[in-house]
Amino acid sequence: MEPYNVKALVYKTLNSMSELKIVSPSYPNKFTVFPIAIYSTTQSSYIRNAYQEETDTEWKITIDLYNDKGSLTQIKNKLIAKFSAMGFSNNIGDQDLNGITRVVLVFTGIVDNTSKRVYQKG
Repeated sequence: MEPYNVKALVYKTLNSMSELKIVSPSYPNKFTVFPIAIYSTTQSSYIRNAYQEETDTEWKITIDLYNDKGSLTQIKNKLIAKFSAMGFSNNIGDQDLNGITRVVLVFTGIVDNTSKRVYQKG
């Protein structure tokens, strides 16, 4: 059993948002176009069955949003709604980087690789 590819889901979700001018898993050499979303994912085995197949995978999704003009609140709220609807929980932080606004969204959840559903520890 292969773990569900959450990284592809993250890219697809971010890329579907027309407000974002750049969506990338790596930082650009120069920040010239805004708003931008940089994302990363980490995964770890959560449950294995008797055959040592990974049935459940714990995922952490980190999305850094940057904007040079205006607020990121609308984009942030849309992302929270989209990933929450999938079953992920979230932690949010923000900061002003000398005129560039940064919002960090961290989503966590456990994906059942059989049903492709997300649930929380508990």
